[in-house]
Amino acid sequence: MRRYSTTLALLATVLPLAAQKTERHLEYGFEQRVRNENWNNTFDFNDATDDERGQVRYRTRLWLKAPVTSNIDISVGLAQETNEIFQLHTATHIDEGIFETAYLDFKKLFVKGLSLRIGRQNLTKGEGFLILEGNPWDGSRSIYHNAAVLGYERGKAKIELIGIFDPRTDRFLPRLNDKARQLVEWNESALGAYYTDNRWKKTSVEAYCFYKREFGDPRPASNLQFQADRYVYTAGGRTVRKLPNSFSLTGEFAWQWGHQRTNRDIRAWGGYGYLKRTFGAKQRHSASFGYWGMSGSDPAKPGTIGNWDPLFSRWPKWSEGYIYTQFKENGVAYWTNTGMWQGEGVYVPWKPLSLRGTFYEMRAYHPYPGSKALYSTGTGRGEEYQLRADLTVNKNWRGHVLYEGHVPGSFYAGKDPGYFFRLEVSYLFTGQVPF
Repeated sequence: MRRYSTTLALLATVLPLAAQKTERHLEYGFEQRVRNENWNNTFDFNDATDDERGQVRYRTRLWLKAPVTSNIDISVGLAQETNEIFQLHTATHIDEGIFETAYLDFKKLFVKGLSLRIGRQNLTKGEGFLILEGNPWDGSRSIYHNAAVLGYERGKAKIELIGIFDPRTDRFLPRLNDKARQLVEWNESALGAYYTDNRWKKTSVEAYCFYKREFGDPRPASNLQFQADRYVYTAGGRTVRKLPNSFSLTGEFAWQWGHQRTNRDIRAWGGYGYLKRTFGAKQRHSASFGYWGMSGSDPAKPGTIGNWDPLFSRWPKWSEGYIYTQFKENGVAYWTNTGMWQGEGVYVPWKPLSLRGTFYEMRAYHPYPGSKALYSTGTGRGEEYQLRADLTVNKNWRGHVLYEGHVPGSFYAGKDPGYFFRLEVSYLFTGQVPF
């Protein structure tokens, strides 16, 4: 009897744990974000022209993730962002609704460690220096890619084979209140491999190689911003090393080479390095200093394109306001021909509140041969300073206040400072039910 009692007690313990392990859930979520934004002199740094903007952006997101089998999930998400521009005033209407995500996730494929995610999905690698944003022209509405990611993970190492196709306008999934919005200036496709290794206690390593095509720019060849069809290879890596006394050192560097029709070679580079130290209770506070560089085209070498191609990283990584300044150069959030020294401090006086101050000394490697009304003959892009406060009220409510100021340098013809201000509040709700 004692043997049977012991067996029954063991089963009573193990069976609920087994059931819990195999229990599947349907996950869902809703987010409403409201942004109030104001900016001036971000296009030309000239008080004489009227380019002041005031607007409110309302972004709504709704998503659902459900298990098809124990190894396959399906995820679908909808989004829309409506802009209410009150300076200069424009009429406000409900904007375009899109499928932000729509993918199948095969968590186990044939052998242990092999996985596949295929469909519309968000991709972020490293700090977003190479891959994050798939749709720079739709603003802050979405960052998705139409992609397939085949991954193999063993221990703390993982390699991913990535295929991407992001057309100039969405052609794959239905739109609600279709605006036929341009998402990027040309069609983009890419194939690549991304390797991540965290087996070492104090060092992480990433390495990658990508082949990308950019083709089908509909603008006339006479347009200064027109880009002929091109292909570009990018190979590089990123490493993070933990040092004594709460210091860490991060670096990333990549080479680019390729060809643009009809007869121009591409030779470019991009990278960064910075030292960071955390301190205080639970290492909440931090200070960092570093340099970011993205090569530019040398006017003395007209047959070679030296501008760094940001691939899928056209997003406001370093500044929310400066991306609009870039609009008149190579395109919105097209980070190239830029070198920046950065100093940043983060102070967390109490857990829900984070305060950040950032300063950039920005330069170009070469002058830009654009309109003389906008660009001068120097290489000083100017000084950028930023102040930001983030408040997390609870798991549902959060917000932030951001101010950016830019004092233009000799790279620009205008000499009047520009600014960008944003106040944001967002509500997030997530949940799950047995499925």
